[in-house]
Amino acid sequence: MHHQNRDRDQALAAVLAALLLVGGTLIVRELLGLWPAVAAGMAPALALYLGPPAARRIAVAVEIRRFRRRLAHHDRAAG
Repeated sequence: MHHQNRDRDQALAAVLAALLLVGGTLIVRELLGLWPAVAAGMAPALALYLGPPAARRIAVAVEIRRFRRRLAHHDRAAG
């Protein structure tokens, strides 16, 4: 029963998100024109699609930089 409620809540959230995205895009189209509306409509979808891989790539780059600094500091202290 709990899984059914969660699945229903997730489906409702997806439908509401789609409605808000479409409605917001239509409002932006009327206020600003076609291309700003296309950009405003695609930006959240692209952010959700590209955000997690970009965040992982940034986190890995930061950790590599920290590791290299630690190695350089260790080499200077040892030698």
